[in-house]
Amino acid sequence: MTLSEAADDRTRDAAPARGAARARGAAQATSQYLGVLAVLGLLVVLLAVTQPEFLTVDNFLNIAELNVVLLLLAVGLTFVLLTGGIDLSVGSMMGFSAIVCWKLLGTMPAPLAMLLAVLVALAAAFATNGLLIGRAGLSFLVVTIGTGSLLHGLAQIWSGGQSQTVYQHSFLVSVGTKHVAGVPVTVLIAAGVFAVALVVLRYSGFGRMVYAVGGNPEAARLAGINVTAVRVAVYTLCGTLAGLAGVISAARITSASPDAGIGLELTAGAAVLLGGTSFMGGRGSLLGTLLGVLFLGVLQNGVTLAGVSPFWSNVVSGAVLIVAIGIDRLRTGKAMP
Repeated sequence: MTLSEAADDRTRDAAPARGAARARGAAQATSQYLGVLAVLGLLVVLLAVTQPEFLTVDNFLNIAELNVVLLLLAVGLTFVLLTGGIDLSVGSMMGFSAIVCWKLLGTMPAPLAMLLAVLVALAAAFATNGLLIGRAGLSFLVVTIGTGSLLHGLAQIWSGGQSQTVYQHSFLVSVGTKHVAGVPVTVLIAAGVFAVALVVLRYSGFGRMVYAVGGNPEAARLAGINVTAVRVAVYTLCGTLAGLAGVISAARITSASPDAGIGLELTAGAAVLLGGTSFMGGRGSLLGTLLGVLFLGVLQNGVTLAGVSPFWSNVVSGAVLIVAIGIDRLRTGKAMP
């Protein structure tokens, strides 16, 4: 047998194994969010039967619009969680970015102020979480809590601790209120960001490196992956999306508040974990994250339609977060850090 014939035989023998591996991988990825999909389906059926207003186009658009900010935060957190970390500063980054945008609006056109506010969030995330966690190797819990406190404090100092109105800036307000073909502009922005992130995570080399770093950092390093650069990148990306969420939030409510995103980091984390992303890293998907966001959004909408006190939504979010972490613990069989 010649060398070429032997190589052909090995290729033929390896093909079924690669096919089986891909099939197992696809089945595993699907099973990660089948649970939340099933529960979401049951919730939709329950609300459709009990709440006549639920199954309307206007209500679905309302659910989408109200959860734009949550989706942006959850997308960023998905990248971070896939590497085995978490970012508890995204809520504070939202308020920080909103206040930065408000301050810039007094000195330049609204489109430029909005763009610069997001770029400031990018720079802040890179200089704090990105470098301290990714390069210096410090604890992500300690660093992101510290970063959140720092950013929230700066936002309060610059704003005097008060919400600042931005309704006089027509371009900014139009971003938060305008519709295109009946769909809110903010929903289109979030959909675009989600689509790009999905393609990057699923089909790009960077996405594969994110999964590799989360699965086994040392093996990834030995394979030639720059683990430090990947970690810096995901924390920077997460902060940037939180900055965008802050600007969109200010546009929607025509007010910039230093407290705009406080507490949302937990709700976004619950959505990501509900969608099947593991707290231990290396496993998860953005489709699962989307389902987690939809579940929380539909649940909150159902609470509102039922006339239940909105304070119960915080109770539900906390309970969902605990359940999601418990499910992840049972699935991985590992203790939480």
